[in-house]
Formats: sequence, structure tokens, C-alpha cells
Amino acid sequence: MKSVLIVDDDRVILNLLAEGLRDSGYDVSIAVSGEEALKLVDCRDFDLVVLDMRMPVMSGIELARKFASVGRPPFVFLSAFDDASVVREAADVGAMGYLIKPVDVPQLVPFIEASIARARDIEALRNARDHLEKALTLEQNTRTAVGIIMVRKGLDRKPAFNYLRTRARSQRRKIGDVAEEFIASLEDNNRILCDEK
Repeated sequence: MKSVLIVDDDRVILNLLAEGLRDSGYDVSIAVSGEEALKLVDCRDFDLVVLDMRMPVMSGIELARKFASVGRPPFVFLSAFDDASVVREAADVGAMGYLIKPVDVPQLVPFIEASIARARDIEALRNARDHLEKALTLEQNTRTAVGIIMVRKGLDRKPAFNYLRTRARSQRRKIGDVAEEFIASLEDNNRILCDEK
């Protein structure tokens, strides 16, 4: 069951949407303020947060910025304001979508489904990017360590790589991790030598 948090200071709209979405099969939580929403988000994960744009004390945009700063949860706006600058501001802060009130639940469900799907796709891309960056860093560390071993031991590339690989195997570790540790230890030694001068 997908979990949705609705944040709106208008209790009538809040309760109508919450009841309709529950009837449509969603696990729905509600908050009447940004502060209440932050407490709920601290306690559990949501697939999507539906934010009102204008709320007292903390606006929807301010709340969205707090979510965006920590990278979770994904959010959309449901607002009575349709001017281009407000919509642009919502997009700039990272909203998955923007829908104009009044809206009924049959309109809201496909919007929520599309927004959740988009948020999941973005999360998958972020994870793939992070994995690729880590792999590239480990590859670069391996090349650097092999180069250092070539210079220090007077070896060609292949024997230097084999030396590093044998070391990794003997420790039952990945070669990239051993290379990273090898480079770090050399940097520490160089720092100590510089401090002694």
C-alpha cells in the first residue's frame, strides 16, 4: 500500500481528500501545518507528500525546501494559485508535479500515481549514479596504486597490478578497497614527513 501525506491548513479539503484516497487504497496521513508534517516525516517514510502552497507560519515552499535539503520525501503541490512564477518556484524547489485546486479524488489518483512513479525513477537514477561514481573512484584508485607500485618497485604495469591483486586476495578484500587504503597510507606517510621538516 502506497503511503501519502497530505499537508493543508484547510481541514475540510484535508479530510475530504484523505477519505477519498483511503477509499482508493492509499495509506494516508494528514497534517495541518508544516511543523506537524516535519514531525510525521521524521517518524516514517512516505511515497509522496501532497503540499498546499499557502499555509500560515511555514509555507508549502518552505516545507518543500526542507524536504529537498535532505532528499526525501518526494512532494507535489496542490494549490489554488496558478500563476507562472508560483509554478516555476515549485518546480525549482524540486516538486514532482503541480495541480490546481479544486480537484477531486478521481483526478488526484492518476496524478499521485504518476508522481510516485517519477520519484521512484529519479531515486533509481540517483542510486545508479552513486554506484557508477564509486566504481569510477575505485578504478582510478587502482590505477593510481598500480602506478605508484611501478615506480617504487621498478615493475611493469602487469606485474604491479598482480602485486596489488595478490595483496587484495591474501586479505580477502576487493582490489579497489586495498588500492584506496594503500594510497591513503602513502598520503599519511607524506604528511608525517612534511610535518617533520
